[in-house]
Amino acid sequence: MNPRKLISVVCASLLLILGIQFLNPTAASAGCRDYPESVTEACAAQNLAEEQARQIAYAAEMAARQAAAEQAAIDNANRDAANRAATQAADAQLAPDDCSRSTNRYAQNCIDAATEKARLENEAKNAADVAATKAADSQLAPDDCRRSTNRYLMSCAKAEADKAAAENAAKNAAEVAATKAADSLLAPDDCKRSTNRFVQSCIDAATEKARAENAAIQAEAQAEEIARSIEFAKDYCSKPANKLDQQCVKLTVAKSAAEKLAPKAKPSPSPTASKGSKAKASPSPSAKSTSKAKSTPSPKPSTSKK
Repeated sequence: MNPRKLISVVCASLLLILGIQFLNPTAASAGCRDYPESVTEACAAQNLAEEQARQIAYAAEMAARQAAAEQAAIDNANRDAANRAATQAADAQLAPDDCSRSTNRYAQNCIDAATEKARLENEAKNAADVAATKAADSQLAPDDCRRSTNRYLMSCAKAEADKAAAENAAKNAAEVAATKAADSLLAPDDCKRSTNRFVQSCIDAATEKARAENAAIQAEAQAEEIARSIEFAKDYCSKPANKLDQQCVKLTVAKSAAEKLAPKAKPSPSPTASKGSKAKASPSPSAKSTSKAKSTPSPKPSTSKK
C-alpha cells in the first residue's frame, strides 16, 4: 500500500470513532467524556467506538511510518549510487593529477594550491577595503569623527555617547507621554491602565482569561483530532478489503451499540396537521343552529275551560 494512502487510512480510522457524533448528535455530546455522563450505556458505547477508531488510526500510522522509512532508505541508497556514478563520470573527464578530481582532494599539492589561492584572494580583498577607506577619508575634514583615523579619539567617542543618550532620552519621553495619554482615556480601575498592571485583581483577571483561552484552544484541537480520526476510520473501514479487519469489526459493533442506546427525538407534528385536526373537531355554526331548531318544542294549543 502507498505510504500516503496508509497514513490517510490511519487518520480516517481515528475519525470514524467520532463519526457517531454526526450520526447522533444527542448521544455524541462532549459530556460523554465527563462524569457522570461517561458511565451511561450510550456514552460508554460511544467512547468504545471512539477508542476503536483511535486504535485503527494508530495502527495505520505505524504501518505508514514503517513504509515511509523503508522507502526513504531505498531512495537514499539510489541517490548515493547516482552521486557516485556522476562523480566517477566527472573524474573520467579530468587528468589523473588534476586537483578537481574527487580522488585528489586530500593530496598535499592540491591542499597547498587551495591554501595559496585563498591567501591571495584575502590579500586582494583587504587591499581593496583599505583603498576604499582611504578614498572615503580623503573626502572628510581632518577632525571629522567619521574618518577611520578618528574613530578612537576621546572627543569622537564622547560625542557618540552623548548622541546615543539624547536619542534614548527622547524615545523614553515619547513613550511616557503616549502611556499617560492612553491612561487618561481609561477609568481609574481599568486593568488596561499602565498603573494597574501589577494590581492583584488585574493579574487574576489576566490569568483567568489566559486559562480560558488555553482551555478553548485545547478543546478545539481535541475536537479536530477526534473529527480527523473519525473520517480516517470511516474511509479505512469502508473499503471491502478492510471489512473483516478486527478493529473495524469492533468499531462496527460499538457503533451499532451506540446508535441503539442513543435516545431518538420524537417528530414534532406539522402545523398544517394540527390546524386540520382542530378544524374537524370544531362543529360548524349551521349544525348548532339546526340542532337547536329541532329541539325547540312547538307551542301546544291552550285548552280553555268552558
